[in-house]
Amino acid sequence: MPIVRPGVLLLGQTGARVHLAAAAVRAGAEIVAEADWSDAALPGATGAQLVIAALEDLAADTLNDAVDRLGQVPETKFGLIVTLTERQIDAVAAPLLARRITLLCDAEAADLASAVAQALVVPVEPVARALPATVADQRSDYGLPAEPVQVAAADVRKAIRARRLRSRPFPDVLFEDPAWDMLLDLYAAHLERAQVSVSSLCIASAVPPSTALRWISKMTEDGLFVREPDPFDRRRAFMALSEAALDRMNRYFATLAQNGLAIA
Repeated sequence: MPIVRPGVLLLGQTGARVHLAAAAVRAGAEIVAEADWSDAALPGATGAQLVIAALEDLAADTLNDAVDRLGQVPETKFGLIVTLTERQIDAVAAPLLARRITLLCDAEAADLASAVAQALVVPVEPVARALPATVADQRSDYGLPAEPVQVAAADVRKAIRARRLRSRPFPDVLFEDPAWDMLLDLYAAHLERAQVSVSSLCIASAVPPSTALRWISKMTEDGLFVREPDPFDRRRAFMALSEAALDRMNRYFATLAQNGLAIA
């Protein structure tokens, strides 16, 4: 019986598609269609179970058009992988984060091949969760005060700076905790009434951009983060804590204050 390989649709300029194709084949996939951003129309995803797109070498106006077109590509079994540069994060991530997507910043060939192989292992359902909501959300509120306390944004920022100082005597890898770092940053921004872009949140995570984007996507899917569209620029969006996450952060800090503990 012949081996059935997952079909992949490649989108990007000619040189970039060569690298995408090499990664896809290395991961055991088959290229079923290719297209350049200059093509009048992109091929449909029929026969393709994964879409891989390269945006790194696009100018700003072409990039915006490519992102718009990516938003129109139908969902596929294994989702969408997009390669981009760090400076393109806000232009790409904000409009596409709602999709089942893997964003790779300045990715090496091995990183891309690994991402393709990982994507092809298990299809991700559009609204799937690792656990049913009734199980995943079973978290005890024991010890959390019902009423929040007043927290100063300056105190949260001091805690964030203190966390960054740990990397001076020790390697960064020992303290990678992007979820909590991003929660703290968004909480401080909420207290300051400030807006946080996707790229700024990536910086706050203190991990490589591709890792940060993966966490942002997951935490958005899990209902901890929300995207807030910029009313003045449809291509831009900001990240914020959801109401549920904000409530838990408020009560967490109330617990610290109640027990005389410092923010950590």
